[in-house]
Amino acid sequence: MAEKARYSMLFLFWMIMLTVLCLLPSDNLSVKTPPIPYLDKWVHFTFYAVAMTLGALFMRERMQFRLRRGKALLFMGAGLIIYGMIIEVLQGISEQGRSAEWWDIGANILGIAFGAGLSLLLFRNVSVFYWED
Repeated sequence: MAEKARYSMLFLFWMIMLTVLCLLPSDNLSVKTPPIPYLDKWVHFTFYAVAMTLGALFMRERMQFRLRRGKALLFMGAGLIIYGMIIEVLQGISEQGRSAEWWDIGANILGIAFGAGLSLLLFRNVSVFYWED
């Protein structure tokens, strides 16, 4: 059973970690980093690219024979965009030192698009992950 739920568990873990990191008070996340331009946007991009890739594998694991690949990626992408918007709203209304930004949502969407493209490459070119459309 655990073998069949491997990607589901990874996706669930990633989404829980992402939620916690996005909703923690910002002073809990104070980390000394070199001054990298737009670091926050790169972090958003990366978090959501990984979320989309794991989400696509989750959908393949759960829906491979009941849902076509393109439709599954569309559902996952739309779900992650809505999730990202909800997180931004929660950051905006919380009093935890976080703020909502439109540019964060843009970085999330670009990360989701990148993750979808990566997933399509995996599903077409890696035999273990092949998912016919």
